[in-house]
Amino acid sequence: MSVFPKETIKNIGESLGITNLKDDVATALAQDVEYRVHELIQEATKFMRHSKRSKLSVDDVNSALRLKNVEPLYGYASSDAPKFRKTTVNATDIYFAEDNEVDFDTILSKPLPKIPLDVSFTAHWLAIEGVQPAIPQNPTPGDAKADLLSKRTTKTHSGTTSDQVDVKPLVKHVLSKELQMYFERITEAVLSDDERLRSQAYESLRNDPGLHQLLPYFVQHIHKKVSQNHKDLDILGAMLSMAHSLLNNKHLFVEPYLHQLIPPILTCLVGRTICENPMQQDHWSVRHRAASLIASICAEYGKAYHTLQPRITKTLLRAFMDPAKPLTTQYGAIIGLDHLGTEVSRVLIVPNIKFYSDCCLTGALESASIQRKQDAEKCQEALMLVLERVAQEASATSKSQEPADESDKQLFLSVIGSTVGDEFLARNPNIKKEALQSIMDAAH
Repeated sequence: MSVFPKETIKNIGESLGITNLKDDVATALAQDVEYRVHELIQEATKFMRHSKRSKLSVDDVNSALRLKNVEPLYGYASSDAPKFRKTTVNATDIYFAEDNEVDFDTILSKPLPKIPLDVSFTAHWLAIEGVQPAIPQNPTPGDAKADLLSKRTTKTHSGTTSDQVDVKPLVKHVLSKELQMYFERITEAVLSDDERLRSQAYESLRNDPGLHQLLPYFVQHIHKKVSQNHKDLDILGAMLSMAHSLLNNKHLFVEPYLHQLIPPILTCLVGRTICENPMQQDHWSVRHRAASLIASICAEYGKAYHTLQPRITKTLLRAFMDPAKPLTTQYGAIIGLDHLGTEVSRVLIVPNIKFYSDCCLTGALESASIQRKQDAEKCQEALMLVLERVAQEASATSKSQEPADESDKQLFLSVIGSTVGDEFLARNPNIKKEALQSIMDAAH
């Protein structure tokens, strides 16, 4: 005789759609169920004893079910032991879990909870090779507040539970004293008047293999110095040399910081005024260094980041074609595009030379202002260098050595414009016909 009555087996069968279950079948199933339950309890008891406990838990039963290749029961796990109440019905003891009564009036009278905020996502570098970048989204080393809280529920002597909060400090990106001293010495040396000290600092930045942790601080330092000293030519030149050294250090992983490093370099390239006295100071060479640096970045990382060069090119083209921009900015944009390669010059600069000359260059060359005229002459010189590079590339690939005649030159002037075209032909009187044709094909 099983502890499970056959009526229970029949009820379970009816709930599964099995009707008219015979009594002998129900009795046999009840005996088998009793055997399986005894076996399960025995296995669960083994897990309880191996866990050094005296109270059987739901996890023990689930472990016994997994041992028998049976899917465990879900929804019964609890950190606290369930409490059952006893009642007697028809001289039979029944144990049940007590449910708390809920008063609807109390629930309805409570104030509504606050509306949750909309979900939003932002992406940033949390850590690069174990180093946390110094960006606004990450906690700074000087932040003393602890944001990570962990709750731990413990039993008290009276049997009730109490929540104890343990405060754990955040993992800070703290530099050692040696790295801090190195950072201070390098940042002072690159701005020193001693040429030998500056050279040693740049050499250290270019070859030192242990600068991973300092890289975000150096990048932030370059960005800060360029922003605060955009009219100090010496500081801008030092920051360009510093960026060049970091980019040429083969031991550093610079790619995550390119978005912070490119803007200050572009500022040196297309800035309106990057020195106090443009008539006397050579800010043109600083712009050329910035253009070379931008070109090297595109050449090094352009294949890995396909949008890098198009975005830079778009920025420079916008500065070149905007008549409201000063001539110094347009000059930086011209040489920046030219340093990106002859193909970029053919596609973006040559077709716009005539429009640029008519809108900006012709009037500036005739200006009464000496500085404005000097800036216009620099832009004219940069455009002629662009045309010469395009012509040299065409001459190198062409087999014909036929010189251009007068009709070819007049056609060239009608396409390019006389402002730049006359100076170009004056500097290249023996230009080949194929070279002129290549320039005109690019201009159309």
